[in-house]
Amino acid sequence: MKKKIFVICVDRDNDLGRKANVRGPVIGRERNLEAAQKLILADPSESDANTMFAAITKLEEAKKLYKNVEIVTITGEGKTGLKADKEINRQLDIIEKEYLVDGWILITDGAEDSQVIPILQSRAKIISTEQVIIKQAQAVESTFYTIKEALKDPGIARLALGVPGILLLTFFFIGEQSVQVIALIAGAYLLLKGFGIEDRVFGFIRMITSSLTEQRYMSFVMYIAAILLPLVGIWTAYVQLMSSEFIDVSIDIAGAMRTLYPFVVSSVIVLLAGRATDSVYSKKAYKLGDYIVQGLAIVCAWAIIDAGTLVFLRQAELAWLPANIMLSFVILVIAMRIGKTFDVREKITKLFIGLNAIDEQGNYLGRVVEANKTKQVIIIQEPTTMKKLEKKREQFTISNGRVLVIS
Repeated sequence: MKKKIFVICVDRDNDLGRKANVRGPVIGRERNLEAAQKLILADPSESDANTMFAAITKLEEAKKLYKNVEIVTITGEGKTGLKADKEINRQLDIIEKEYLVDGWILITDGAEDSQVIPILQSRAKIISTEQVIIKQAQAVESTFYTIKEALKDPGIARLALGVPGILLLTFFFIGEQSVQVIALIAGAYLLLKGFGIEDRVFGFIRMITSSLTEQRYMSFVMYIAAILLPLVGIWTAYVQLMSSEFIDVSIDIAGAMRTLYPFVVSSVIVLLAGRATDSVYSKKAYKLGDYIVQGLAIVCAWAIIDAGTLVFLRQAELAWLPANIMLSFVILVIAMRIGKTFDVREKITKLFIGLNAIDEQGNYLGRVVEANKTKQVIIIQEPTTMKKLEKKREQFTISNGRVLVIS
C-alpha cells in the first residue's frame, strides 16, 4: 500500500449531502468534479462547491511537488458538533482502510470547517492549509442582503418574525390585558427553543403532514388522536381538581394526576402505533420490535407511577409499589426478547426486496430484487446494465432503510 498525500475538503454541515444528494467520502478528481458541479447547480451561491473547485486546482499544483497525490471531500452530519465529528471520523476510517495517508493539504472556506484540523492531525500531519475566500459583488456584501439571506433560515425567521408577529396580534386582539398571555407565549417559545424541543415539535408536524400527503390515512388519524388525548386528559384532570373540596391539596392534585395518566399513556401508545404503521409502509419493518418494547416500557412506567400514586393516596399497601416494579421488570425482559424476533437486520427476509442498495461511499448500486433465505443471499439489480449482483449476509447490513454493501 503506497503512501498518499490527500488534498482534502471538509463540508462539516453536509451541504453536499443535503443539496446534491452526494455522500462522503468523495475520492478522486473526477468524482469531486462531478460532485462540485451537482452542488453548484443545486445552489449557485454555495461556498463549499467553490472550495471543491479550488481543491481540484490545488491537486494539479500538488502533483508537481509530490508523487502520490489524491483528492477527497468528506462530509459531516447535519448540524455541526459531536454528531458531525463522529461522521467525519467514520469517513476518515474508510479512507485509511484503502490508503496509507502520508499527509493532508486542507482546503477550507471558513472557521467552521477549520475546526476539523485536530481530527486530521490525529491521523496524519497537515502539510498545508488554504482558506478560499469567495469574491462577491458590492450588493451581496451589503447589510440588507445579509439580513435577507439570514431570514431564509426557518429557525431565524421564526424567532425574528414569527414570534413578534404572534405577540403583536395577541396585543391587537386582547389589548392591554394581554401582558400575561404575551409572557406565556414568549416564555413557552423560549423554553422550547432553549431545550431543543422546537425541532422535535416541528419534526412531529412534518411527520403528520407527510402521512397525509403520502395517503397514509391510518397513521394520520393515529397522530391526530395522539395530540387530542393528552388535551382531553388535562381537561378531565382540571375538572376533577376544581370539583375537589381542597381539604388536602396534595391529595387532590395526586388524584387529578392519576386521572391524567391513562390519557398520556394512550397517546404515546397510539403515537408508537402510527410510527409502526409508517415503518411498514416505508419498508423499515425491522423497527417494529423497538416500538413494541417502547410501548410496553410506557405501560410498565405507568403501572409503577400509578402504584406509587395509590400508595400516596393511601388506597394501596406499601408492598404494592415494589410488586409492580418487579412485575414490570419481568415484562420488559420478556418484551425485549420478543422484540428481537422482529429485527430482520441480521436475517434474510422477503422484506429486503425493493430496498435500495448503496456502497460505503454512498454510491447507488441498484435495488434488491430477490432474497433467498435458504442460501442466505440477496440479489441486487444494477439500474443501467441490469446486471445482477449476489451478496451474502456478511457482505451487507441494513442502515436507515437501505442495504449498505460492505467492501
